[in-house]
Amino acid sequence: MLSKLVLLCCIILLNGCNYKPSISYATNEIDGNVYVDLKLNINNTQNSVYIKDALNELILNQFHSKIVHDKSKAKTIFNVALTKVSNSAIASDNDGFAKTYRTSVTIQVSYNNKINTTKNITVTNYYDYSVDSESTITEQKKEEAIKIAASKALNDIFSKIAIQNID
Repeated sequence: MLSKLVLLCCIILLNGCNYKPSISYATNEIDGNVYVDLKLNINNTQNSVYIKDALNELILNQFHSKIVHDKSKAKTIFNVALTKVSNSAIASDNDGFAKTYRTSVTIQVSYNNKINTTKNITVTNYYDYSVDSESTITEQKKEEAIKIAASKALNDIFSKIAIQNID
């Protein structure tokens, strides 16, 4: 009984304060059909394509918008580019061999919204990983680290869209 009363008080308090989740601000900005255009990074083509697919998935899941493959049918057009990928050693063992690496990813996103204004967002995130005892980085580990860092960065896009559109 007490927990129901506390829940009711919280609901009344949040409604009385005009609380809206951040996704509602972002949804007001991104509406209807969405087209995602990828600026391909020649040095990192596979991960560039992954970023476009991940952005498509986030648009479908977060905004519940429809992805269209024809620019003329879209209300919102996203331009996405993987602008920077860096790998650096951040920890080494007693013999001086690097054991832990950090992969950082920077993604540039610009979008044209329903009222025809263009907004730019840059997101950066990273992923730390260790290598096995032979102390060599495999391409597979690098690719996986880039994908994880890119996914983390893309998750920040929608909060940045919401922050830009809070009244």
